[in-house]
Amino acid sequence: MPPIGHTLDERQSLACALRILAPSWQENLSGHITFACDDGTLLANPWGKWWAEVQASDIVCVDPEGGVIDGRWDVTPAVFLHTELHRARPDATVIVHNHPRHATFLACLGVEPVIAHQNSAIFAGELAWVDEYDGTIESVAAGAALAARVGNASGIVLANHGAIVTGATFGEACYKAVTFERMCRFTADALRAGRELRPLPGAPYTALKAELIRNTPDAYWNGAVRQLVTTQPDVLE
Repeated sequence: MPPIGHTLDERQSLACALRILAPSWQENLSGHITFACDDGTLLANPWGKWWAEVQASDIVCVDPEGGVIDGRWDVTPAVFLHTELHRARPDATVIVHNHPRHATFLACLGVEPVIAHQNSAIFAGELAWVDEYDGTIESVAAGAALAARVGNASGIVLANHGAIVTGATFGEACYKAVTFERMCRFTADALRAGRELRPLPGAPYTALKAELIRNTPDAYWNGAVRQLVTTQPDVLE
């Protein structure tokens, strides 16, 4: 498939992920994306910078307990949402959390998103609704409790709060994140229209899900990064 045209390090990849998801997931200064490094540390966006303005040089490195060990900025007070979920889920290399409009709308209504369009089958067996949690997740105990409720899910609605999406790579996490918010938008649009979505036939969608995981993350990531770097080259600085 067409390549990115750039060799990205992990900080550059995280900065790109933040800007790629900003149009659909950013709520002003809220939210965070983390990447689990092989040495047990995490890379995270800095507290106080909006996703759409983060550059690679802004990325912060934190230890498994959430303490900043490298970077010129502080990290979110809610870092324990990430440290404990990464600890519980070695498969969740990338964790995306924010308050995207349509997912948060459903979270406030108490409505779960419907797998109706074929691409949302990537979440088959991996959706979770968490309706009891400590909203700000500012302690190890709160983070661990949330991780236990999330279980093995990769698409999570946090009641009256927002959403979490996990992925094994930046490409998978970003593709799943935009697909999750689109799935939530379809569900919200159906509610506004007074209609019910037709669930995708053929559950549990084993073959379709495998095809989506195999074919979509890299192609999505390469194209999204190409377009981003063309228009916002400073993201790599």
